[in-house]
Amino acid sequence: MVMRLRARKEEDKLARREAILEVAARSLGRRQYARVTMAEIAERCGLAKGTLYLYFSTKEELFIAALELELASWFDALAEELLKLGRTDPHTFGDVVAKSLASRETLVDLLPLLHTVLEQNIDTDTALRFKRMLRDKLVACAAVVEHVLPLHGGDGVRLLLRTHAMVVGLRQMSDPPPAIAEVLARPELHPLQLDFERELSDTLTDLVRGMMKTEE
Repeated sequence: MVMRLRARKEEDKLARREAILEVAARSLGRRQYARVTMAEIAERCGLAKGTLYLYFSTKEELFIAALELELASWFDALAEELLKLGRTDPHTFGDVVAKSLASRETLVDLLPLLHTVLEQNIDTDTALRFKRMLRDKLVACAAVVEHVLPLHGGDGVRLLLRTHAMVVGLRQMSDPPPAIAEVLARPELHPLQLDFERELSDTLTDLVRGMMKTEE
């Protein structure tokens, strides 16, 4: 009976943790990360602020856990989509990856924060768990990438890491704060306007073609 109660309590804790992460992801949306508070998330979860800190000791730890779920889900979904395609070309690959990322706003909102914000205030255990997850998912998805594109062994990992860098830069450039967006809407500043999905697709296409030529 004691073991059943402990198991039930663990299940309840896990369910509550998942609910907190879901609320955190929804709270971020297209808002600035700095504006989201732990008190707000606790209130939306129906928890006392102190209870929230029993699950996540810092806001960074909370959102890196949310990013962990988002990344794991994206890697799995992308691998599945690529396997359905089979052998493909750089343009189709770029389109598929760009579309998959453009549809996941929470993921592309969190990725630019990873190195500059989220990893600045987490403990070693949290960092190790996240990096191990990232390694495992990255390597597994990279194997699929190398299966559908004519790349050499190891190039799949390099391509996905470069994709991460592209997402960070293009997301920040294509989704400016409201005041900057208003300024960029002026006709004379049209050359500075970027469409995230289109630019990511085109850049990935060019990158894959370049990597294929390098390996020839």
